[in-house]
Order: sequence, then C-alpha cells, then structure tokens
Amino acid sequence: MMNEPAGIIPGLSKTTGILGQAAMAFMVVSIFYDVLMRYIFAAPTHWALEVNTFLLLFVCTIPTADVLSSGVHIRVTFLTERLSGRVVQRLGVLRGALGILFCAVMIWKGAVMTMQAWQHHDRMSTSLGTPMFIPYFFLPLGFLLLALQYAVLIKSGLTPPGDAKAGPQI
Repeated sequence: MMNEPAGIIPGLSKTTGILGQAAMAFMVVSIFYDVLMRYIFAAPTHWALEVNTFLLLFVCTIPTADVLSSGVHIRVTFLTERLSGRVVQRLGVLRGALGILFCAVMIWKGAVMTMQAWQHHDRMSTSLGTPMFIPYFFLPLGFLLLALQYAVLIKSGLTPPGDAKAGPQI
C-alpha cells in the first residue's frame, strides 16, 4: 500500500534515481554544448562549469537511495559468500544500522553547513552568483533519503535486487 512509509520511500527513491539520470543527461548535453561553443565558435558559456559542478554533487548524493534499493552498488563479497545465511542476514542489519548512523552524521553536518551558508548569504563568486545553500542542501537531503532507504530495507528484511543468492543483505 502506497500510504505506508515503506511504500512511499521506495517510490521516492525511484523518483530520485530518475532525477539523477536526467541530471546526468543534462550534464552530457551541456558539456558538449560548452565544448562546441568554446572550440568551434570561440564563445564559451559562462554557466556550464558552475551548473555542472553542482549537478555532479546532485548526481553523487540524491540518487543514492535508488542505488541502494536497486542493489546496483559495488560490493565486495568474498567474505560474505563464505558465511551462512543467518550470519549474512545479521551482518546486513548491522551494515544497515551503521549506514543509518553514518547518514545521521552527514545529515547533521550537511544541515549545519547549509544553514550557515543561508545565514551568511554565501554565494559563488562567479557570473551566476549561485547561493551556496542550494548545492549544500543536496548533502543532507541525499543522506536523509539514503537513511530512510536503509530503514526500509532493515524493516522489510528484503535483499536488494541482485543479491538473491547471497541471502538477505543491505
């Protein structure tokens, strides 16, 4: 049922994954456009580098919950493949709890950094003058989504896709 948090969070994670893909596609097009303008027409854009720098931060933080829920992240499994399913399941819960703890620290520190940028009206010293709280906000938001996805996986005891043979893992 989509009204439960366990149904909303995976849907939100999937949405952020799609947003990450769209941001990556925009980065490819805008970098191509900037290179074309710079080297063919000798008229570089004034916005491409700054926008793509912030989009890189977006792509590295916001879609992480979707990556976790899909099970497509890089894993080192040479040890866990030799353990029993019960031990692997317990390690998965421990890994999820440690993941939530790490996310909590990143949310806290990212929120502090975002609030300081907001309070001090920090801006990039470029022609766009982007307020720095905007890219800084990606950090606590992305880690909040990741923490929620860890919680959903711990609660459900499900293995992300791609891990069926290894037993329940996070």
